[in-house]
Amino acid sequence: MELVKYTYSIANDFPNQRVNIEDLTIEIHDSDITHVLDHIDTNGDDCDLWFKDALHIEDYHDSTGALTLVIQNHDGQPSVEATPPAMPDGRPIVRADSRPFNFQTYYTMAGDDSTAGIGMGQDLMWDFSNDNDIVTGEHVPSGMKCKEFYLTFLCPVYTKDGALYFFDAPWGSYVMLDICIPPGTWYPNPAGSFTGEQLGITGNTDMYANTGTEWVKWSSYVTKYRIYRSCAMGDELNAEGSSINPVPIGWAIRGRIYTPTSDNVSKGFAELELHRCHSALLPGQTLADLVTAHANM
Repeated sequence: MELVKYTYSIANDFPNQRVNIEDLTIEIHDSDITHVLDHIDTNGDDCDLWFKDALHIEDYHDSTGALTLVIQNHDGQPSVEATPPAMPDGRPIVRADSRPFNFQTYYTMAGDDSTAGIGMGQDLMWDFSNDNDIVTGEHVPSGMKCKEFYLTFLCPVYTKDGALYFFDAPWGSYVMLDICIPPGTWYPNPAGSFTGEQLGITGNTDMYANTGTEWVKWSSYVTKYRIYRSCAMGDELNAEGSSINPVPIGWAIRGRIYTPTSDNVSKGFAELELHRCHSALLPGQTLADLVTAHANM
């Protein structure tokens, strides 16, 4: 198949009169253009874009085509090479773990509280000798009951390892942990009805949906984990590395513990190993300072 060339003027068509071929190639691949880009050449003032087939009219047009829009938004700035991380004395940092830079390992059995502070929120602890935190719903099987906990954090947190400690759990009991999004929140969803652009996120064409009045499960990472009798030394849940993305501020790690309705004695608690950027406030710092720090990260 013969390649098809589209030529733009670097001086007149590109906003900064410059082209970064590597970045422009990525921007075209990430666009809505349906045909495949073969390569890009520059010669004097000409920027030649070679495609494997002729573009559709909606992809190439003088002012509204997808390719022209990519050109109009291309800043052409040279790529900045990342500086390898190093210690203060210049020695290179070589690591085998997955902890994000500037984040520390944090062990906790509780979430944060927007008033009381870091580590002063919901405990991940249950006791079926009382009816505290009991919930109902379609997720509770017949013959079972469930306690539910939402742990939120004042920083983005990456999940890693954890452990479960339980006592007198009857046969059939199990634990669920997932990440969920609070009511009234817009979140990325390919089946959503609005684009990021419509929600005020400039240049974002991803689809979004609203959670409405319910918490929405984003992902699960402990599913129907069976517990039985007692485990006072803890049953460890080990991961090979940190989660790919952090739990955003306001989202929750939700714990659900299921047990037969006849159970009135079992109890337990769970430990989470997380990576987070802030684990304490220095004297004089406030939670508002923490919000400002995250806004500038």
